Amino acid sequence: MIDVKNLRKSYQTQDKIVEILKGINIHVNPGDFMIIMGESGSGKTTFLNCVSGFDTIDEGSIEIGGTKLNEIKGKALEQLRLHQFGFIFQDNYLIDNLTILENVAITRLQYDAKAYEKAIELLKKVHIDHLKDNYPSQVSGGEKQRCAIARALVNEPKILFADEPTAALDRQTADEIMNILSELNKQGQTILMVTHSPRIAAYGTRMVFVESGVFECDEAFTGDDLEANYQRVMEITER
Repeated sequence: MIDVKNLRKSYQTQDKIVEILKGINIHVNPGDFMIIMGESGSGKTTFLNCVSGFDTIDEGSIEIGGTKLNEIKGKALEQLRLHQFGFIFQDNYLIDNLTILENVAITRLQYDAKAYEKAIELLKKVHIDHLKDNYPSQVSGGEKQRCAIARALVNEPKILFADEPTAALDRQTADEIMNILSELNKQGQTILMVTHSPRIAAYGTRMVFVESGVFECDEAFTGDDLEANYQRVMEITER
């Protein structure tokens, strides 16, 4: 699904070059729910941005489904990201003057006359189809994030990228969102998600921990025992 080899990424600051990713190698399997953890500044979001095509790389390669991400650009990269990737962020980035239904359907409308039918199907999946005619200002933060999940799925992506999708939510709402993502994963959706929360990380099937630009561990979780997974996450993060 995803093969990352010797990934290096640095940024130029005012007076020096800072290397963020220092030769990362990893393979992501179809159906993984991979959690990416690490301290602030460790490189976890930079890794997600590189693998999802938001950012370029300095060295190495990223291959997704046979396509080398670092060898395509422009329209080809745009089409890959539109049709094979879905994105969820901490901020929902909904368009205020569009309804919930329109926010979900908007990118699929470019090529599918039945985009609204697909959008309604997804709103049912995230349990907010009754809000389809409401505007973002008329729904709660958790409902907005459910809408963002539906929007991320509307083009039937092979990979769902999520960057701190529960960080701005209260505990109950965060658990509701994670239950939705967990159910999607059980249905076969591949997910890569950044989080700083060990409790949220416990919902994954696999976790990598980024420290100083390298992956210090790659841990697979077994079963749906959130408490056991949480305890394992805590052991890893407190080393």
